Amino acid sequence: MSTIVLTLTLSLFDSLSTTQQIIIFVLLLTTAKPVRNALTFLAGLSAAYIACGIAAYPVIDKLRIFLSRCFPSMADIPGPLYYQSELITGIIMTAIGFWYFRSRRNYRPGRARNMVLRRLQSMNWPLALFIGLFISATSFPLSIPYFVALGKYTTLHLGLVDATGCILLYNIGYALPMIAVLVVYLIARRGTNDLADTLHEKARRLNVHLTTWAFAGIGIFTMIDAGWYFTLGHALVKGRFF
Repeated sequence: MSTIVLTLTLSLFDSLSTTQQIIIFVLLLTTAKPVRNALTFLAGLSAAYIACGIAAYPVIDKLRIFLSRCFPSMADIPGPLYYQSELITGIIMTAIGFWYFRSRRNYRPGRARNMVLRRLQSMNWPLALFIGLFISATSFPLSIPYFVALGKYTTLHLGLVDATGCILLYNIGYALPMIAVLVVYLIARRGTNDLADTLHEKARRLNVHLTTWAFAGIGIFTMIDAGWYFTLGHALVKGRFF
């Protein structure tokens, strides 16, 4: 259960903290074939991300050894000090989230961004598939939450089959925000004729809110995890994030 909670927590943070794939997903719902384009994009996004995770898992130990030469091992840090650091990190991340909201809520995108958004609205399903594949393939090397999850699976000595199951669960969590958006879209489009215009107007605001709550949400969760440790003697999530 703790592995499931850790996997879903990291995957949701991974998805919500980047947000570009969610914004593109929303914009695809304003195209001529909204559901087909959005689902094709999500299929490409998920397929490439799953493939990257499965390919990286057998060599993740080598990466951990390489990183251990550059960064101290968190496993060697005493529990109280680790969870004090987690508590401070949670406070900082929560503060960053609310600072980002205050600074970006009234921000207006420039001309170049508006041109990109208009271009996205006219794409077809092959282009949507390519963009999904491209985003996953290029963002994977920078996806720290994904690497943390893969590293955690190696510490549990999971075989490739079991690790693949965890990777699939990770990607379900990664896709959940977009699935939620699709469900809301399917319900909302029954009652309005100008939903595409509404979605386009709300895309920027959605980006701000998702980024805000990605930082604030994970910050609050880590504060609760650390508070649980200092109150009850053990963390909310069994094992450490790093």
